[in-house]
Amino acid sequence: MREKSELRLRAGRSPDVDPEQVRSDLEQRGVDPEFSRPVAERLVAIATNLSAREYAAIIDGVSAAYGVHREISGSHDPYFRYGNELQRLMDGFTGELRKLDEGLRMLSAYLVRMGALVTREGSKNLH
Repeated sequence: MREKSELRLRAGRSPDVDPEQVRSDLEQRGVDPEFSRPVAERLVAIATNLSAREYAAIIDGVSAAYGVHREISGSHDPYFRYGNELQRLMDGFTGELRKLDEGLRMLSAYLVRMGALVTREGSKNLH
């Protein structure tokens, strides 16, 4: 449980709140500043009528709702989808490069053996 001093509340009384304090309290819980500003403006109107415990519950509720919203909207974000698609493509490309590297190693080993064979036979040409 969070300490009341963290929210700068006075026990049993309605907190002295302003939009900046509400915004700060939300951002301390991981809410994005762009989201916390408009929400803080709306919460100030009702926060002055709340007890310290109710204020803390409202702040916790808004931050929890924001977290859920961020998780849900992140999967629909086009940049999120493109990032996942790009990651999948890069993983495939990496796999193909590994296959190419393995093929080149095999070819190199074959050429080394052929060079050794040609040297033993006394010829200087590999072809």
